[in-house]
Amino acid sequence: MTNATRATPRRNSPRVATWRWIAAVLALSQLAAPFLTRAVAGDFLASGATNEALITPAGYAFGLWSLITLLSATTMLAVLRFGLGAWWETSVLVDASVVFAGFSLWLLVAAQGWLWVSVVVFVVMVAALSHIMRLLVRRRHDLTCQRWLAVLATATFGLYLGWSTVAVFANVTAALIDSGVSPAVVWWQLVVLVLATAFAIGLATMLRGTPGYVAGVLWALVAIAVGAAQRDSSVLATTAAVAALLVAAAGVTAMRRHRVP
Repeated sequence: MTNATRATPRRNSPRVATWRWIAAVLALSQLAAPFLTRAVAGDFLASGATNEALITPAGYAFGLWSLITLLSATTMLAVLRFGLGAWWETSVLVDASVVFAGFSLWLLVAAQGWLWVSVVVFVVMVAALSHIMRLLVRRRHDLTCQRWLAVLATATFGLYLGWSTVAVFANVTAALIDSGVSPAVVWWQLVVLVLATAFAIGLATMLRGTPGYVAGVLWALVAIAVGAAQRDSSVLATTAAVAALLVAAAGVTAMRRHRVP
């Protein structure tokens, strides 16, 4: 494929149109998945290994899932109607479909207590989201859609990735506890938190400090600080707060470095 061909994509080709529909349907399915899972398995996230760690985010934080799934549905319906117009749009739609299906699958396997499987599911979701965001941020000049749609898509997937970045490590923590590691020991959870922070800083830098991503990470880290404080772990609460400041600083620095004069 030549650069000229890439610059003028067939926006309404059958393949692109098909994947727009698939992504939109799967995005809408995310809205129903939590209710269906709760009806079958109850509120499984409120107890067990998923809620025992000292670095478990405070309960209010999980309400972000509602916003993420609503934004995902809104974004994909807009893409279904207008399209992104970039030659790599199909790649974004395929990755988005993997993410949306992964969310429902994660609820299913977590409800069954298959916590290491849930880690794998989240890793795949984060990989797909990272690829989507790399295209939306670093190749935004390829987009021919209206600016509001580009902003909406970048904010939606950025928020999704930011929250999911920390959720991967939260799922690893839950899986370790389920495997017999003590949830009362601070040092190993401190290591997990430091690794999560380093990973988040790396992505914030790669994604040029895009606000959606940074906001998702900060929401999670602040909630971890609150949750750790509620569990009387001042060391982890302080570490999470400092981590939030470091991620924010990395985001601002990256944004300034790539700001167009």
